[in-house]
Amino acid sequence: MPTTSKPRVLLAITVYNGTDIVPRAMRSAALLRQDTIDVDVLMLDDASPQPEFSEEIAQLADELGMGYYRTPRNLGIVRNVNLGLLRALEAGYDYVLVSNSDVIYPASLVEQLVAVAQTDERIGSVVALSNNVSIYSLPNADPDRFLSSQETVDELTGWLTEAFGLECVDIPAGISFAMLITAKALHTVGIMDPIFGRGYCEETDWSRRCLGAGLRLVMAPSVFVYHAGQGSTAAEGMLKPGHSTVPEHEAILDLRYPDFRTDVQKFFDSGANDDMHFKALETIVVQGAQRYGYALTTTALEQPAQDQAVVCLSTAPDGSTVGVGGFRGFSSPLEAGADPLPAVIALLGQKPNSLTLRSTQPVSAVVAASAETMGVTADDQRRYPERV
Repeated sequence: MPTTSKPRVLLAITVYNGTDIVPRAMRSAALLRQDTIDVDVLMLDDASPQPEFSEEIAQLADELGMGYYRTPRNLGIVRNVNLGLLRALEAGYDYVLVSNSDVIYPASLVEQLVAVAQTDERIGSVVALSNNVSIYSLPNADPDRFLSSQETVDELTGWLTEAFGLECVDIPAGISFAMLITAKALHTVGIMDPIFGRGYCEETDWSRRCLGAGLRLVMAPSVFVYHAGQGSTAAEGMLKPGHSTVPEHEAILDLRYPDFRTDVQKFFDSGANDDMHFKALETIVVQGAQRYGYALTTTALEQPAQDQAVVCLSTAPDGSTVGVGGFRGFSSPLEAGADPLPAVIALLGQKPNSLTLRSTQPVSAVVAASAETMGVTADDQRRYPERV
């Protein structure tokens, strides 16, 4: 019987300097799984001026079996991205994944994004979840400290994939730090508009054209990509001090798409972003506690992250108990109830590694009583220090 060929995906990674970030992204890309797809990686070096950088990246690309192209002169982000899009069109790829180079990918990235795209032929693009993906960012206290390793990104994605599966969230605009585009959308919508010069807002313009063509823009919360952000743009003067975008480009969007900001507000008002964040954060905290254990403390202050999760309990002004869980810089509210210790143990599936009573609030007395009943040892620090 004839075999069905696997979808072909071009991963186009745009590069401009970055000796400390680009090789890391390349090695991460080399680990991408290809059980259900075929992935080719193309490094697009936009005439990086850093001495010996281009030669080193070209050599590493060759060692890792990746394509490499260096432009004769600097084109800027938009035209450099377009090189990847045009290459995907000319070579007949089914998908193109445009990506920044200050990232770490989970091994399942492309397979999962393609699987989400295949759930609806109207989907034009799929964006991965990240700590740094504009308005969709999953908040983290210190991403560079907590998230910048291959093992962490793979682990987080595994947990999120189990929680979300092939679910997706419709969004008002895509973010091209790690955005999968279907061949259908590329043929229908075309490439990025060069009017956006060296970069910023070009993917929003493309997104609005995509929506205008009747296609969907979605985010896949089942995939987490670490993104450092502004790996080269701010340092090269693309952003004015204090700005996170280019005001002149924002003005173009307002002129072309006067309903864009209204649509963004509608998206926020719908609660879709909040619901996605709540489920993702709760999943990470609960899974982290189940995998690595957790410390439980009665305090309103979140404790410094360790190799385990942390659960903090405090008493709200109305007398109810408030629970907050933290893991690797992420935090999530946790249901505590009137008797918080057994509630937390039931939610996390195990007793805490340690229990510290710090606050003099009523919650400490309740937890202390439950701990004695349940045989959980508590370190009672509900006292003033002996010395000041």
